[in-house]
Amino acid sequence: MESASSDEFPAGVKRKGIGTPATRAAIIEKLVQKGFIERKGDKKTKYLFSTDKGNALVTVVPEQIQSPSMTADWEEKLLKIEHGEYDSDAFMGEISSMVSGLVKTYEAVKGADVLMQPERKVIGSCPACGSDVCETAKGWFCRDKNCKFALWKENRFFQTLGKQMTEELAKQLVNQGKARLTHCYSKKSNRYYDTTVHVETGEDGAAAFKLEFGGKK
Repeated sequence: MESASSDEFPAGVKRKGIGTPATRAAIIEKLVQKGFIERKGDKKTKYLFSTDKGNALVTVVPEQIQSPSMTADWEEKLLKIEHGEYDSDAFMGEISSMVSGLVKTYEAVKGADVLMQPERKVIGSCPACGSDVCETAKGWFCRDKNCKFALWKENRFFQTLGKQMTEELAKQLVNQGKARLTHCYSKKSNRYYDTTVHVETGEDGAAAFKLEFGGKK
């Protein structure tokens, strides 16, 4: 990172390469966290390797943004701004204009949607259409965008029972169509009970829940 395209930087620029000594470690950690690069090696020596996700990002991002030459150009102008030789508003205007131009004129790489599709854990087949049901940050959803089957992690139906939608519960509902719940709480009767919850799907695939009562305590 320190020597990236260093030959293209003007002689007077103090900060060369990508980032600064204070920010490079944070940049690397962010890339590792997001899955664009990974560390390999033994305890003594570690190497950084681009992942498939990282390679896909390089494939779809415009070359103008990829090039360290852009960093060299920006560093030169930032140096001039520090010395009062360049207007900061003009600099920000150039960046805004560049981004707007890329948005309007850049043609997406064919198959980019497939390349950048996040890897998602599959827990089973959708009870409505048979496609994969995958985990996301907010719940478990059918991979088919036309299907409305979803099991939300923040699920009000289960919250009223004093339960949370966990991965194990989601797996049972998807693969078995039902799940046994114990020690559910009823606010009306102030009692705990056991029950079986069944999941049903409508014409659009949306999930609905039905309780089979039994075993009240």
